[in-house]
Amino acid sequence: MKRFFALSLFLLLCIGCAGTSKDPEQINEALVGFTVNVQASRWEEALQFVTPGEAKDISTPDRQFKPEYQAAAHRLPLTALKRMEWTVDGKGRLVGIKEVMDESNRRYLVSEEQKLVGSDLEAKREERIRRRLEEGQRLKNETPQQEQEVQVMSNKLTEEEKRKYGSTGELRAPDSTFDEPAEDDLPLAEEEATADSSVEE
Repeated sequence: MKRFFALSLFLLLCIGCAGTSKDPEQINEALVGFTVNVQASRWEEALQFVTPGEAKDISTPDRQFKPEYQAAAHRLPLTALKRMEWTVDGKGRLVGIKEVMDESNRRYLVSEEQKLVGSDLEAKREERIRRRLEEGQRLKNETPQQEQEVQVMSNKLTEEEKRKYGSTGELRAPDSTFDEPAEDDLPLAEEEATADSSVEE
């Protein structure tokens, strides 16, 4: 009977150790212990607040965090961890901390890839500008310098203007026409000569 009672007690202790709890005090103690040791880079001490299975996955054989988990743990502030839903095992160790660090690494990698995409776009834009400048310089070197066009002014009419406006004689000013002079415009000597000729007749 005593043996049965001792065996039952042992099983209850094992079940208690294997079970999980949402006790706020235990969770707070585990989170504070984990983050304080992580920030001080005391990796072996930080592993004491992680369940054995997860501790094995995130650590090296010498009980140090693997590099990717060191980086992830440093990116997780206590205030962010306290906003999450946590459980602890029977010994007050955090359950699920590995998953949280894996998610942190995934987000960080996506963010880094996005940064690369942005820098890639900037590099492509600069490359396009450089190519356009080179193309412009090449065209400038290939195109001979054209002589500056000089406009020559002339008072002569072109053939088209002659057809449009008539001959040059028609464009003369009135005082330069060669019409027959009127009788009033004849000089006095000519008038006398005309009168003499009419008397003789």
